Amino acid sequence: MANKLQKLEADVVIAGSGPGGATIAKELSNKGKKVIVLEKGPWIKKVGSPLAFAKAVENKGQLRTVENDGSVVFQAKCIGGGSLVYTGAVGQPQHHMWKKYGIDITREEEESRKDCRVNKVPDDLVAPGVKRLMAAAQELGYPWERLERFFDPAKCKVGCSKCNFGCAAGAKWTAVEFIKEAEKHGAKVLPNVTVRDVIVEGGVAGGMRARGKDGQEYEVHAKIVVSAAGGMGTARILQRSGIPEAGSSFVGDPTLSIMGFVKEGLGQAGELGIDTGWSDEEHGVFFANAYGSRTMYALMTLGPNKIKRIRNMFRFGKGMQIMCKVTDDFEGRVFLQEGKVSKHYTPRDLLRFDYARVVAEKILIKAGCDPYNIIPTQIVMGHPGGTVKVGTLLDSNLQTKIKNLYCCDTSVIPEDLGRPPMLTIVAISKRLAKHLDTVLAK
Repeated sequence: MANKLQKLEADVVIAGSGPGGATIAKELSNKGKKVIVLEKGPWIKKVGSPLAFAKAVENKGQLRTVENDGSVVFQAKCIGGGSLVYTGAVGQPQHHMWKKYGIDITREEEESRKDCRVNKVPDDLVAPGVKRLMAAAQELGYPWERLERFFDPAKCKVGCSKCNFGCAAGAKWTAVEFIKEAEKHGAKVLPNVTVRDVIVEGGVAGGMRARGKDGQEYEVHAKIVVSAAGGMGTARILQRSGIPEAGSSFVGDPTLSIMGFVKEGLGQAGELGIDTGWSDEEHGVFFANAYGSRTMYALMTLGPNKIKRIRNMFRFGKGMQIMCKVTDDFEGRVFLQEGKVSKHYTPRDLLRFDYARVVAEKILIKAGCDPYNIIPTQIVMGHPGGTVKVGTLLDSNLQTKIKNLYCCDTSVIPEDLGRPPMLTIVAISKRLAKHLDTVLAK
């Protein structure tokens, strides 16, 4: 027997509980607004294991592009969204770019840094293998340095590499903290509920339709509707809601990691990932150390040179790895059908991959790796976005052509990113929350 349609009322309904949705929920519930958050994925209570990672990502992290070129697209579906499985690395917001679109997040960045525990990695948390890699890069003239992270250094330990599994020690900031705060102030959070579309009447958004994993159907009526369901999820919600242009562009921040094995001494095995590196703005590549757990290493054997990497499995302790995050062009498409996404790499993208690989190989060899046993991993797109761009489908307040329908996640990014986007998303979400508070007060 079908469950009776459940109708709910709120000031604001939000699709997605990642950094965008969680920030807006926290800010507005703190202001006394009635907020309902609909999250497609589960609430993962026990974190810190590969099982938590597998539960958190869509398609178990094996969503491939329709080109089937080996690229894998990661998008989290759980309470906290991508913040649960990211490493905690901070990328500086591109203020000059956002200001071109009438968006100033200078003050919101400062607020976000305090709220999300942004700290520079102290020297005592940089493990020996990473210091060896950093020294090699600096000797070659690359400005490799300690990075900032969303974390409490006092709770972090050298040798722990479980950031991607959800930090059990509580050192890493995640959007789950904002969701919990929102709940304390009265927000209603519904996990395992998938938003289908937006209720639109007369060109004005009035809520969302959704269905729970148990088959329960919902209509959440609200004065303000926000899609923060991620670069792919938001595109599909808008496509079903009368904005077919959503998803017609796509960036993924494709990441190519280069692995090597030192001839003498130990490598980076089990060390904190992405705590040192540098952003090469001229060539559009963000470099960082990125080794980690044996489990994540094993997953990488799914990419190119699989047989060679399996053979090197027993040399895990001597491994070193450099992550190369490339700024890609907006060439691609998110299709309405779940799990279908296209990504075309342009000649510029391919040149940047080549440049990144050459630089990474030089550093690894300088650090003592065997030049004849250096291996590229598969390309992973961990920040799918640019599908509902500001300046194209959104105005400076992140509102669509449908009145009272807003978007706030990686989908809104209008230009080249090529860096961890978490700080930027939290900051623009804070800005949007302030605007929505004003709109609701009218």
